[in-house]
Amino acid sequence: MNRREFLKTLTVGTGAGLLTGTGLFRWWHLKKPRLFKETRSLLGTFVTITVRHPDQFQVEAAIGEAFQAIEKVDRVMSVHRKESDLSRVNFHAGNDMVLVDSSLSDILKIAGSFYTLTGGIYDVTCLPLMQLYGFYQEGKKNRRYPSDRLIHKALSQIGGHYVQIDAMKAQVGLTKVGAGIDLGSIGKGYAIDRAGDALRAAGIEEALIDAGGNVLAIGSWEVAILNPYGGPKNPYFETFTLKDAAVATSGNYEQGVWLDGRRVGHLFDAKKGHPSDPGISATVVARNATLADTLSTSCFLLGPKAEARFKKLASAIYYHGYAG
Repeated sequence: MNRREFLKTLTVGTGAGLLTGTGLFRWWHLKKPRLFKETRSLLGTFVTITVRHPDQFQVEAAIGEAFQAIEKVDRVMSVHRKESDLSRVNFHAGNDMVLVDSSLSDILKIAGSFYTLTGGIYDVTCLPLMQLYGFYQEGKKNRRYPSDRLIHKALSQIGGHYVQIDAMKAQVGLTKVGAGIDLGSIGKGYAIDRAGDALRAAGIEEALIDAGGNVLAIGSWEVAILNPYGGPKNPYFETFTLKDAAVATSGNYEQGVWLDGRRVGHLFDAKKGHPSDPGISATVVARNATLADTLSTSCFLLGPKAEARFKKLASAIYYHGYAG
């Protein structure tokens, strides 16, 4: 299960209107809206697109375009694909700048702004640390918790200041040998924003995109934040209406690895090199999914004490499990 598979759709919002932009009726507006849903395996998780609309043919075409938009992001930014633009940047770290799709430059600029905003706590150049702790090494047994020496070495290869972007030449590079970028804290949000753009361009006015718990709503939908420890009597932390906005949750109790018999979560303070408390989570509602994704990780790492710095960027922030 992916780290954010605890945002769940409850019900569909209001139906579509009857008038087009010109005020003229169309035959399909007189039909009762129907619910269409399709799920595909993408971005290392399951992505579900739900649409409410009367015209099946229009919906099928729109959903197809939305999934194509997600697939493009995955081809460019996946750390799991050796041929992706991101993997090529990582491979050439400390050596050459790499010609990349403009979307990679765009997302790295956003990530860089959060690196600055959080004082380096949020840092997408965390790949050396992820690899040190055994992420992306499935099947390897008897893994050990890394020594302080190895953690210190990994931290020396981490830093947003190692990222170079030349937008004019469409090139990205890393100035440090051994450095590496992992966009797991922002990529899903960016991908479903592009899917949302595709749906809107196709005339869809009511849709919900869920990528492993990163959720984008077009129109109004009721959603819930699942409580992983609540059981059947207390299944949700919160329920609320999400309208033309996005929500994402960061928590260390979903995705992790076992080291020396100890479960280690995937969210790290990039300055300290140790995993965060597995019993806490932060959920953020924001105007788009890229922002919600990045903010939820930043809020998780910094905790409620730093909430004030994110107030202008987030519509709502929910913390669970933090002391005090």
